Amino acid sequence: MPKDQTKEVIAVAMSGGVDSSAVAAILSKAKEHDIFGITLDLHDGCIDAIKNSRIVCDKLNIEHVVINARNTFRKKVMDVFAEYYANGLTPNPCAICNRDIKFDLLLKEAKLLGATKIATGHYAKYEKRHLTESANTTKDQSYFLSLVSKSDLDNTIFPLGNIYIKDETRDIAKKFDLPNFSQKDSQDICFIKTTYKEFLKENYSNLALFENGEIILESSGNVLGKHNGIANYTIGQRKGLGISYQEPLYVSKIDKNTNSIVVTTNKKSCNNFFATNMNWLEKTDDKFKAYVKLRSQSLKTQANIERLTNNCAKISLQSESNVPIAPGQICAIYSEDNIIIGGGIISLEQTFC
Repeated sequence: MPKDQTKEVIAVAMSGGVDSSAVAAILSKAKEHDIFGITLDLHDGCIDAIKNSRIVCDKLNIEHVVINARNTFRKKVMDVFAEYYANGLTPNPCAICNRDIKFDLLLKEAKLLGATKIATGHYAKYEKRHLTESANTTKDQSYFLSLVSKSDLDNTIFPLGNIYIKDETRDIAKKFDLPNFSQKDSQDICFIKTTYKEFLKENYSNLALFENGEIILESSGNVLGKHNGIANYTIGQRKGLGISYQEPLYVSKIDKNTNSIVVTTNKKSCNNFFATNMNWLEKTDDKFKAYVKLRSQSLKTQANIERLTNNCAKISLQSESNVPIAPGQICAIYSEDNIIIGGGIISLEQTFC
């Protein structure tokens, strides 16, 4: 695979989109590395991604390799996605995919082909072994990278980290006459072409995610109505409950064992929770102050962090979160100067630590 033994070999992770295509163009023009494109075939929806990536690589006169990773992707991302819903959790498949597939698996495959590092089109910075927010704050993807191991980040470069606006990326692609320079950004989960509910019904009917059950009022234990499957609900949800009541109702618990949804009239301010499966990217004291993000587009909230074990942290928010705290989602921990300290999976119970 490597052509020039005097240059470091970089594998560009190609998704078929404008971001990864611009990365390939940037590195190709710089001529500082021996580069090739690599695309993971993850599911049936990857046909266009593979085709577009190959076109871009041909345009840039670099080699393009396709790796069949469908079995691993289904096991580590799609099956986990369904299992989270089966356990009353709200999954974040993109963060899991980054950790297990787009960095770990892809990096291993790239090294087998002679690469020493990979380059991706993520909007984030990794400088002096610190993962920080992108200069483009509207497109920053550091939140989704908070579960990626430090060893994998050490072997990754992010050429788009200092780009302030997406139009700059499109201009780069246009300058190189790449056919996808005006391609729209993908907003959906890549392996779902309809809705997540239809996906789960079609592929994971054995998990009984959409069996009818009871909606119970937390304060009295009274049954207020029926729900049509725990996969339709998330902690903190208010709309779409399908029942009328004299006060607004919020989902406070999803009980997989009784197949019931518990609701409350009080919008609970849950200021204390846990982050499990922690990925620590920075050294810290056992107790420290930081900022946390509980969704990719949410505001950061000040918090007190306590490292209970290397795998688990207790998070105590100093003020109410601007988004519901949903078990299964990602909690990314940031320093005051926007360095990612670590990331983990939200849990309301310490027993999961």
